[in-house]
Amino acid sequence: MTRRATILLVALAFAASANCQCANPVSRPEIRSLSPDDRARFFRALDQIRSNGELDRLSRLHVDNADTIHGHPVFLAFHRVFVNDFASALNKVDPGVPVPYWDWSLDATNPISSDIFTPDYLGGNGAGPQNCVQNGPFANWQMNVENSHCLARKFNQGDSISPFWPPEALLSMQKTCSQYGALSSGIENGCHGAVHLGISGDMSTMFAPNDPFFFLHHGMVDKLWYDWQMMAPDSRFQLYDNVNYNDPQVSPEDPIPGYPNMHVKDALDPRNGFCYVYVDSGSGAATKMLMQEINKQSATKNGAAPPGTAPGLAPNPAQPSSPGVGAAPMSSPGVTGMPAPPGDNALPSITDAALAAGNGAPSAESAAQLNELTNSVSHLSGNNNDKAIASAALHNQQMNFLQNAILNGLSGNSGLSMASALTNRHHRFLRRYVATLLRRADAGADGEVKGLGLNDILTGLSDGLLGKDGLVGHLLTGLGHVVEVLPQGLAETLKAVGSITENVTNDVFDILKLPKVDLTKVPEKERRIPYVAELPDWWYQKNNLNATYAAQLRQQVHSLIDGFNNIPGYVSPAVVHYVAKKYGNSE
Repeated sequence: MTRRATILLVALAFAASANCQCANPVSRPEIRSLSPDDRARFFRALDQIRSNGELDRLSRLHVDNADTIHGHPVFLAFHRVFVNDFASALNKVDPGVPVPYWDWSLDATNPISSDIFTPDYLGGNGAGPQNCVQNGPFANWQMNVENSHCLARKFNQGDSISPFWPPEALLSMQKTCSQYGALSSGIENGCHGAVHLGISGDMSTMFAPNDPFFFLHHGMVDKLWYDWQMMAPDSRFQLYDNVNYNDPQVSPEDPIPGYPNMHVKDALDPRNGFCYVYVDSGSGAATKMLMQEINKQSATKNGAAPPGTAPGLAPNPAQPSSPGVGAAPMSSPGVTGMPAPPGDNALPSITDAALAAGNGAPSAESAAQLNELTNSVSHLSGNNNDKAIASAALHNQQMNFLQNAILNGLSGNSGLSMASALTNRHHRFLRRYVATLLRRADAGADGEVKGLGLNDILTGLSDGLLGKDGLVGHLLTGLGHVVEVLPQGLAETLKAVGSITENVTNDVFDILKLPKVDLTKVPEKERRIPYVAELPDWWYQKNNLNATYAAQLRQQVHSLIDGFNNIPGYVSPAVVHYVAKKYGNSE
């Protein structure tokens, strides 16, 4: 092709892009789906933009605009433009070079074991006093921003990497958020930082673009936004707002920091202006299938119609009443929203102990606590035999409900026995109501001990157990993300979905294009999704983030992880990816 023809094609492509017409968008694949030749081509182009100064330009641009692009609604929009700028730099040195992303959710359970950190991909941890990268395609790279130094990595400030967000948590967040700002703040305060700090070295600084990991990571961040947009393409490719941020009102007409000729509206639909789409790694498809199967089997077992959508978190309100943080507060037993804004309106979530599917038998400690409550409340009914019989019958009914709905779904050694729940700082509801009844019984004006009638017992116990702040509602929230909790109790509901192992696990291996593994040979510890790490305070301060909201978000994710871990036989796509690598070759 002649140079003139090439220039003409480029001009036509630019004109089509400017007119929001993109007939053949470029696909951005997950890096592990690239052939060895395409991967090597990508790495060569990366080395060329380091040599010609383009990588330095990108790093400086990120440093110069750090305060305006982090902790603000423009976070996702800026980084979409920024990653596209990176793609353009690569294409200038090698037109048509693939620009991949890294789906780190597939490595969530054990990142350090990922192929990504081998010399065939992006290389491993740094070594020596300067933590210089010494293997892989970027070994011994010398960087110029902010000063002359070797490309550095120091995994979690040591030699290991804490777990990332699993695909279930990412999908739940996407399903929760109905507005751009809620998604942007959820990503920035949550899953985004774990990857930066997991790799660390240059990646934990504002000149993180020195490390090509930055662009593969932010390709994944951009894909999370793109996938969310694709869930409602008729509206979400136009959405931009300041929900969950302290910023004043924003507009799609706002300029992109560092790109004075670009506006937010230019970044909202990558299919047009930038002319690219993402190719799913399989994690999204596998996770949706697993969630849908959970809903289907739970509903079939319990005689209910299958829900229309996969379980997620509650929808975000149109605009939170308190700017700066939060999304939907918890609204009902079995359904939990994203963390509520910090303050008086924030309801506690069950985060202090792990929910665990039990065998239906309450622990001795729990049984003793039930007996103590029974004796205390029955004693309040006074000397009237009719009242005593009525209140005792009512009390037994309430206690049976509690035992069937809660204790049958909890093992005695789960760390959440009845006694621990009652003394926990978030779960003192029953104790509070019993104490109230005792005080009322002793507060007769004439000095006599007044017996309490049926209505008193009913009000106290029903509010304490089933009311807005009731114990039952809070205990059920952890599993409410995952299953439809029905009256027969958590244990039965969990058993109802336990057959997902034989029904769908092989399909997950197929979707992810992984060798099948006999999961019965995988230790239980390795089959469970681990908790995500708490990030240091300095990270939130440096990135203008809300540490309180981030902590609430992390707690919600932990509750979600508990719920999935407690479904008998459930295996996360992230776990499948890990065990296939570790055990697949030996099968």
